[in-house]
Amino acid sequence: MSDPVVIVEEAGNDMLVVRLNRPHKRNALSSELKRELAVTARSLAERTDIGAIILTGAGGSFCSGNDISQPDSFAQDLPLAEARRHIRLGLEMCRAWEALPQLTIAAVDRFAIGGGISLALSCDFRILQTGAWLRAPEVELGITYSWGTLPRLVRLVGPARAKLIAGLCRQVNAVQALDWGLCEEVADDTMAAALTMAAEITSKPRVAQQMVKESVNRLFSGPDTATLEQDQVLLNMTSDEARDAQAAAREKFSG
Repeated sequence: MSDPVVIVEEAGNDMLVVRLNRPHKRNALSSELKRELAVTARSLAERTDIGAIILTGAGGSFCSGNDISQPDSFAQDLPLAEARRHIRLGLEMCRAWEALPQLTIAAVDRFAIGGGISLALSCDFRILQTGAWLRAPEVELGITYSWGTLPRLVRLVGPARAKLIAGLCRQVNAVQALDWGLCEEVADDTMAAALTMAAEITSKPRVAQQMVKESVNRLFSGPDTATLEQDQVLLNMTSDEARDAQAAAREKFSG
């Protein structure tokens, strides 16, 4: 029997830790992991006994992004109707985490790449490990950055910096991420820092706190174009340039 790809741990005092559990793949987001993260978030949304949720990765790193070693990672060669459904797994995962009523903290060790950034930005707060970095390589793979990430990114860092990150694929270190507003804290021990923040969260009256989250999210929500972005990815996949770039990346990843 294989290990679960998502582990949920009680952390005491109305707190939970949710752990991506594919350390042998640097917690790359397989189709199974994306589905399970979405199911987990929707299940936790029903729990009124929990006030704070920490999202982190097993094996000392947060997430290496979409698992491009899977043959269907970008819905390649699937019938169009099936491809549109499959390509939205990451979007649905991020939406489920953003919609959680509880306040959420992403504890990012070592790195968050591509879809890993998307997942971290779906949380309310981010704590980066000293020396950690973020990078979105999607354009280098011939596809647009999707999963509803660009609006979240622009809201945090502004349009020019969002273009540097998503359009130029610039790597951002922890100090720069803190300066740009991509994270709220940098710490040697991200879990200890996240537990401290979670304890602060759960010390406040929960319903009023969650109403603040809902109000802030409503104020900063814009037109929902995320499903259009997923169709753009499918359009990108018709390009020989994109297919060649991804084949080279898979060879490098497997090697």
